[in-house]
Amino acid sequence: VRCAPRRIVRLGYAVMHSDTDVAWLRDPSPFLLCRDAASDAAGGGAAGARCSALREADVAVSSDNMSPGEDLRIGAAYAAGGTLNTGLLFVRPTAAGTAFATRWHETVSSPPPGKRFAPPGCCTSDQQVFGRMVRVGGGYPGLAPPAGAPTGGRLLRADGNLTLGSLPLALFMNGHSYFVQRAHERLGVAPFAVHATYTLDTHEGGAKAQRFREAGLWRADPPPPQGERFLAYNFSEPPEVAARRAEYARRGLSAANVDVHLSALEAYVAELRDALALARALGRTLLLPRWTCWCDRMWAGSDDIFRFGCMYPGAQDGNFVPFPCPMDHILSPAAWAKAGVGHRDAAFLDTLAERGVRPVEVLLLPRAQHRALLARPRVALLDALPLGTSDGEAAKLLAHLRAAPLLRLQHARGLLCALDAPQPFNDLAATLLRAPAWCSRCSQPCEEQLAPWLPAERVRAARPAPAEQHAVCFQPPLPAPLRSDGCAGRS
Repeated sequence: VRCAPRRIVRLGYAVMHSDTDVAWLRDPSPFLLCRDAASDAAGGGAAGARCSALREADVAVSSDNMSPGEDLRIGAAYAAGGTLNTGLLFVRPTAAGTAFATRWHETVSSPPPGKRFAPPGCCTSDQQVFGRMVRVGGGYPGLAPPAGAPTGGRLLRADGNLTLGSLPLALFMNGHSYFVQRAHERLGVAPFAVHATYTLDTHEGGAKAQRFREAGLWRADPPPPQGERFLAYNFSEPPEVAARRAEYARRGLSAANVDVHLSALEAYVAELRDALALARALGRTLLLPRWTCWCDRMWAGSDDIFRFGCMYPGAQDGNFVPFPCPMDHILSPAAWAKAGVGHRDAAFLDTLAERGVRPVEVLLLPRAQHRALLARPRVALLDALPLGTSDGEAAKLLAHLRAAPLLRLQHARGLLCALDAPQPFNDLAATLLRAPAWCSRCSQPCEEQLAPWLPAERVRAARPAPAEQHAVCFQPPLPAPLRSDGCAGRS
C-alpha cells in the first residue's frame, strides 16, 4: 500500500513517489516545484513539457501510453485515454492533494462495498484503485481537460474537486518509450526518469535489471572477479537477412516485417550457439552483441502488430523499427539466470574500456587461408581461427592469448562444426537458446494478412489452435546440436 505519500503530504511536503524499478537520470525538483518562469526550461523548452502547465495540479501521474511525441503534442487529453501509472506520482500538499492521498490509502486498505473498488469487480492493485478514483464515476475515460484548455495542456478534470496533472511522457518515460523506441533521442529531450515497464520474459526484477544494464543505467552488479576473462563478438547482419531485405526492397516493400524478423531471430540464435560454446571452451564469460530487431514484440500477442509496421500499436508514429533488440526480445534472461550461466551485455564493453581494457581482435578465416598464413616463415601464432573448427582446436589455436582479458571475434557464423564433448553443451543450449514465441493477433484471417511475407502453410502452422484464424505464435527453431564428428571430411 502506498501510504508514504499520505503521511508526508500531511506534513506539508510535496511528494514525488517512485517505484523501485524507476531510474532517475537527473534532478526533477526544478520542474516539479516550478517556482519561477525559468523553471519552464527544466523540461527542455518544448511546449508540451513546460512545468507551468502542471502548476495547478494537486496530483500528477505518469502514463503507460506508447507515444511520447503524441503526448507532447496533445497533452493530458492523450493520457486520459490510456492507463495511468502510479509508479511515478507527484502529490502536492494542497487541500485536495492531501485529501486525495488520504482517501486513496483508506480505499486500498479498506475497500468500500460495491463493485467500484472491491474484488471481484475491482481491484488487484493500488494503481487500479487510483484509476477508479480519479475517473468520474469510476468509468472510462472519465477524464477530460478543463473547458477552454489549450491543446497540449497537462491538466484534467478528475472526480471530486481534484485537479489531475499528466506528467509528460517524454520526461517521465515508460520502459517501451525509453528502451525500445529510444524516443528521447528522436525528440531531443533529456528525461528525468525511466520506469522499467513493458519488460518481457517473466516481468520480474531480473528482466528489469537487464533492461537497465543494456542501457548503461545499472551500477549494482559487483565488479568482475579478479582474473575474469571475456569473449565478445561483433554484431553483423546475417547474409540471409541481408538477402531478404534486398528482396523486399526490390518489391518496394519495407524490411520491417515478420519474415525478416523471424529470419533474423533464427540466425542470431544459431550464431550465439557457436559463440557460447567457444566461450565455455576458453573459460571466458560471453558478452552478448547488440542485435537488431525488425519487429517489436508484444507481451502476449494481444493486438494486431502487422497493421502498424511491426511496431507496438500506439507507438508507430515513432517509426523506430529497426531498433537494437533488448535481450528479452530474443532470449529468456530468467532462463540464463536460472542456469547460472554468466554473461554480459554489450554495454559492458564500455565498462571495460573505462578500465583501460582493450580487445584483442580475433579474425575468422577460411581454413585454407588460415593454413597458408601459418605456413609462412616466422609465423607460428595467429590471432585468428579457421571457420569450421572444433572447440578443442580453437582453444589450442588461441592458447597464446590465454592471459588477454578480452578477445573479440568479427562474428561467430560458421565458426564451429564440432565439440569434443557435445552432450553437456547441447543439453544446456536446449534451454538457453530457446527463443521466446513471437505472437500477434490479425485483423483479418492471418493467411491473408501475412501473405506479402509468409507462405500460407507457415502461417497455418503458427496458429495457437487449429481453428484459430486470427492469431499466430511463431516459435523460432533451436539451432542444430553440435556433434563430436561434425568436422569429419572438412579440410
